[in-house]
Amino acid sequence: MNAALQLLIVLATLVSTASADAGPDSPPAPLLVPGRTMLPDTAGRSPEALARQQYEKGLGLERINAFAAAIICYRRAVALDPTLAGPNYRMGMLFLGVGQVGEAVKGFAAEVAQHPDDAQAARELGLGLAQLNEHARAIAQLESLTRRLPGDGANWRALGYAYMRAARPRDAESALRRSITLPPQSALEHRDLGFVLAATGRESEARAEYRRAIALDPKETGAWVNLANLDRSKGDLEQALAGFREAEKRDSALALAVKGQAQLLGELKRFGEAGDAYRRLLARAPGDLDARFAAVRLYEALGRDDIALEVARDGVRHDRGSGEARLILGMALEAQGRLREAALELRRAESLALDRGGRERARRLITTLNGEAPDSLRAWFVVDSAALAKREARRPAMQPRIRAVPARPDSQRARPVMAVPPERIDTLFLPVLPDSR
Repeated sequence: MNAALQLLIVLATLVSTASADAGPDSPPAPLLVPGRTMLPDTAGRSPEALARQQYEKGLGLERINAFAAAIICYRRAVALDPTLAGPNYRMGMLFLGVGQVGEAVKGFAAEVAQHPDDAQAARELGLGLAQLNEHARAIAQLESLTRRLPGDGANWRALGYAYMRAARPRDAESALRRSITLPPQSALEHRDLGFVLAATGRESEARAEYRRAIALDPKETGAWVNLANLDRSKGDLEQALAGFREAEKRDSALALAVKGQAQLLGELKRFGEAGDAYRRLLARAPGDLDARFAAVRLYEALGRDDIALEVARDGVRHDRGSGEARLILGMALEAQGRLREAALELRRAESLALDRGGRERARRLITTLNGEAPDSLRAWFVVDSAALAKREARRPAMQPRIRAVPARPDSQRARPVMAVPPERIDTLFLPVLPDSR
């Protein structure tokens, strides 16, 4: 008899002995019902106590960045005790972090429904509605909040944001000026007021507000970026470059500051420095496809096809499911005369495209490649075209493609043009830089 079989016999004997010692009255283990996520509570605790336990567990999971698990705990908490303060608000903030503003608004609305006096949840609800372009509801929500709590500057600042989203700059200016009068003094209100003034053509007043913001907080990067944008708009490129560099010095993760430098250095024909800036930018914001395309074309113009191709390949490594990244790689390969590899990437770009326009761009480029191909590749392109025709014949009615939302956003994802209160993100009130493509 081998050793493994002897061990199994010993274990079986121990188990049967333990069962006999337990006696006939030992309670059976609880039966797990499919779909049940927790064993029955044997401590006799109330639903309210269990809800609090789930809420605290969710907060702990947030601290270790386990956001999906935290949302599960918060939902359990709400199911056990819908009146518990906190879990709906936390769910709203987590959904907001991945750009699911609609889901975030549901969380904030549920929190406000149970706790009407929660000013922070009420403010976030108004801001979320403004981001969804539900202007009337957003403004009504935030006007009500400022009437109820007129001494809170954050409420007036949020109302200014909602007014500006609704194309009411005069009302936005009034709300922000009211915010500035309320203690404590903050750089953010001056920065936001500067944006409104610049948007209405009052450039000198805007500059004054940005400088006040910097005087209050020299680390306020948004004011530095906005000043640099004003300098750029009037053609003072060196001064603008200095402003973008000051912003990056104070926040090395702020991609807008690096993007501004890259574009300005290109305009100043300092192409080597521009390339370095684009590579710093893509290290911070690898999903910025406009910047990646600009960097690839820049390095091609500099005769550094090796770097151009590496930058293009990095985009695919970052997101293998991106049709745009595949398109950029295909164009980089085409520039080096690697036509067959380029065509393969463009076919992948076509299959991954999220809309008809993306598919058509890829097909036009493939048609161009076909015209440029040497005789040795003609047969390959004929076969490729025939394969495409067969796929099209088998293709069902077009269904919209849906991409999964990432668990966490890139730190510099595309952002709204204007600001929101500091408890959300402080660097939003920034004019969008022009496309580099």
